[in-house]
Amino acid sequence: MKIKIREKDIQRTILHYLAMKGILAHKHRSVGIFKKATGSYIPLPLQDRGISDIIGCLHGGRYLAIEVKAPGNKPTPEQASYLAKVTKAGGLAILAYSLDDVIKGGL
Repeated sequence: MKIKIREKDIQRTILHYLAMKGILAHKHRSVGIFKKATGSYIPLPLQDRGISDIIGCLHGGRYLAIEVKAPGNKPTPEQASYLAKVTKAGGLAILAYSLDDVIKGGL
């Protein structure tokens, strides 16, 4: 039986690792706002789409964005664009399928 690794479990592992290293980071919630009355979501504004799962600030003030994906999944075009913008602006952008990708990314 193959065990499916969930994105939220990878995110939790990465957040614990960053905390151990003293890096300020948090999970960015980007699912919109749930309307109980209608059972639907108010979508995110266009400018908020693609923001990475984990946002942080490295020692020295450098911006950190980590997009977490379960193995086999790919980032959306908006997510890939956001990572590219972070890199262009001088931040550290990482696409992570595991904690190893975060470590290889320089953390």
